Amino acid sequence: MDEKPLNAYKLKKEDLQIPKALIVDISANFGGANARVLALMKNFSASAISLATLEGSVIAAELERAGYTVHRVAGNKFDPRIPFRLSRIIKKCGYKVVDTQNPQSKLWGSFAAFFTRTALISTLNSWYMNEHPKYSARWLVYSAIEFFTNFALSRYIVVSREIQNAMIRAKIPEDRVDLIYNAIDLDLSAIEGDRKRLLQKYGLPDDAIICLAAGRLAWAKAHDTLINAIAMASQKNGNVCCLIAGEGELQGELTRQIARAGLDKRIFLSGHLEHDELLSTLKACDIYVMPSRTEGTPVALLEAAAMAKPIIASNVGGIPELVLNEEHALLVEAGDSAALAQAILRVAGDDDLASRLGQQARARVEANFSLLKQAQATAESYIKACK
Repeated sequence: MDEKPLNAYKLKKEDLQIPKALIVDISANFGGANARVLALMKNFSASAISLATLEGSVIAAELERAGYTVHRVAGNKFDPRIPFRLSRIIKKCGYKVVDTQNPQSKLWGSFAAFFTRTALISTLNSWYMNEHPKYSARWLVYSAIEFFTNFALSRYIVVSREIQNAMIRAKIPEDRVDLIYNAIDLDLSAIEGDRKRLLQKYGLPDDAIICLAAGRLAWAKAHDTLINAIAMASQKNGNVCCLIAGEGELQGELTRQIARAGLDKRIFLSGHLEHDELLSTLKACDIYVMPSRTEGTPVALLEAAAMAKPIIASNVGGIPELVLNEEHALLVEAGDSAALAQAILRVAGDDDLASRLGQQARARVEANFSLLKQAQATAESYIKACK
C-alpha cells in the first residue's frame, strides 16, 4: 500500500485519463456507498464522469455545484422506464463505461449497457449474501439480481478482500475482479465539533461518554447488539450513552428495544443526518462504534479514524483490512454484546488507550487510504473494461 500521507499528494484531475463514464447510483438516501461515489467523482474531470440517479439524491446537488453533470432518471428505483432513459443518455452523451453502485442500479444499468453495447462495471460496496439474513427475501432477491445481470458484465470493483474472495468462489474469473479500497480526504479544520451543543441537544451531562454509531437501521448494522451492549456497559459506568445516526426499516423495533430496556435518556436514534452534520457529531463524540454483522470497507470508519477517534468495531468483512485489533481499534466478534460492552468500558475508562488507538488509526488512514490511489486504480479498471 501507498506509504505517503494524504496531504503529500496534489492530485490533478487532468492527469487521470478515463473513458467517459456514467456512475449509476439509484438511491436517494445517503450512506457509505454514496459518500464513496461523491469522493471518487470529484477526483476526475467533470467532462469525464457523470452521475445518473433519482430525484431527491442527496449527492446530486453537491456534484452539480462542483460542475458535474447529473442525470435524474426517475422518482423511485422501481420505475421500469429507467433502463430506457439510461440507454438514451448513454447514446446521447457518448459514455463508454457504466459503473453501477447497488443492486437496483445493477439491474437497470445492465440492460442499458446491453442495449447500447457499453462496458459495464458492478461496484460492490458489500456482499449481499452476508448483508441480509440467509434465505430471507432480500437475500434471495439481491443475490439473484447480482448474478442474473452478469450477462452484460465487463468487470467487478470490490472494496474488500472478503468480497473479492466471495466473487471468486462464485466462479467469477479472478482477473475480472478489481480490489479497490475506499478512501477519504477530510479537511478536519473545516469540521465543527461543538460538544457543548451536542450535550444540550440530547440533554446529556457534561461528563457523558458519548458513543456514536452511524448506518442504516438494518439487520446488517446490528444496532440491536449495540443497544444490549450499552445497557450492560451503563450498569458499570453511568456516564456511557450512545447516539445512533441513520434511518431504516428497523427504526420502530429499535425504538421499542430501547424503551423496554429503560434507556430512553441514554440511547438516542437521531435519524438521518446530513453528511456535514454527521461529521460534526463524530468530531464531538468520544468513541465511534461499528457493531455490524457484515461490512465492506466502511467510509464512516475511515472518517472516525481520520479524526483520531477510538474505534470499537466488529471483526467482520473488510474492517480488519482497515484497522488491526489492539493497534488501531478494538475488534470484537459480531453479535457478542458482552464483548462489545467490555470494549466500550475499556476505552471509556482508559484515556491513554483511547488516545493511542485514535492516533494510530489516523496515521494508518493517512498512510494507506488516499484518494489518489483509489482514483488511479478506478481509472485502470475503467480502461480494462473497455478493452
